[in-house]
Amino acid sequence: MYLRKIFVLLLSLQLFSSAVFSQEVGDSKLLEDSVTDMYTVAGAGLGGAIIGLSTLSFVEEPGDHLKNILVGAALGIMGGVAFVGYSTANKGRDLYYDGALNNRNHKDFSTKGRVAWHRKEFGKQSYAPRKELPFFVWSSQF
Repeated sequence: MYLRKIFVLLLSLQLFSSAVFSQEVGDSKLLEDSVTDMYTVAGAGLGGAIIGLSTLSFVEEPGDHLKNILVGAALGIMGGVAFVGYSTANKGRDLYYDGALNNRNHKDFSTKGRVAWHRKEFGKQSYAPRKELPFFVWSSQF
């Protein structure tokens, strides 16, 4: 049982530390970003485990509170995943806005520019909802 745990630990360390090569040149950026994201999540989990380990010095019986290490690692992993998700979402947003701003037809991509375009295209029409009789009437009593 003890030997199995050591084998799993060594195998995971080998996986995290090995260089990964891609067969296609186009996938190298995606693969590089994925490995970087994996390192970020693993590092955050390791940092959380270290913080959980450091809390053991503040209790009288450290053996009774070993779950602090696991809780710290779990919180670190969750924080790492949240950070990677946020940075990935912003990376996509930046690509979208860069592409929109580089388009020559859309020089002003702000809200003010869009409102001005709508007014120019549609005139000063009223966009107030029309008051029509509803198709059906719903009533309820308690």
